[in-house]
Amino acid sequence: MWSTRQRAMHALDTELQAEASTIHEAFELIDEMIEMFRASPQPTEFSMTCGLVLLKGRNLGQGIFSLELDGLAQEAGALLRPMIECFEFLTYFRKDPQRIEKAIKGRLPKAGEISKQIQGSFKGLRSHLNYHASHFSLTPGSMLHLIDWRDGDWKVIQPYNENVLRENLSTLFTVLVFLSFEAASCLSVCGCLPESMVDRLGVWRDNGRKVFESTA
Repeated sequence: MWSTRQRAMHALDTELQAEASTIHEAFELIDEMIEMFRASPQPTEFSMTCGLVLLKGRNLGQGIFSLELDGLAQEAGALLRPMIECFEFLTYFRKDPQRIEKAIKGRLPKAGEISKQIQGSFKGLRSHLNYHASHFSLTPGSMLHLIDWRDGDWKVIQPYNENVLRENLSTLFTVLVFLSFEAASCLSVCGCLPESMVDRLGVWRDNGRKVFESTA
């Protein structure tokens, strides 16, 4: 059951060490920003709400990372859509902090409407995930990875594939970039964003792009 994960964990220490370091650093930076929201010297509904949204997005990202190590990236798509919604919610709140009142009263628009209002660029991806990953489906996009097309047999355990894992880590990196930078923008609204964090985020993003572009 855990053979794929064991091989993936070994790869994170060897062939995919640079990619793994990039992902781990993302979570370290996000964890620090969560603490900045939590420890805000003048906590507000905006800072508390944005901090909790970031925490939810971080947990979804960790879940995606874990499933990717098991070779279950297609199933991880069910987590990717709400993770995208997390940073779209942060954008929605940042552009008009008064919208927090709607959140508290349970009157927020649906995720699709929020994406329209912030001119989000992930409509196509969210629609794809909704159709193939967020709900059970018998579409080819949902089921093809379960069959070994060399002999027509079923893949009861998803095999380890270094190239596939690297590609999936690259996708996770991209989403973590959006989440972390939007969180930083919200911290800026709160007046809680140190310049050092801005610099570290920029260096991490630029180095991460080089890592994943060099192995594309």
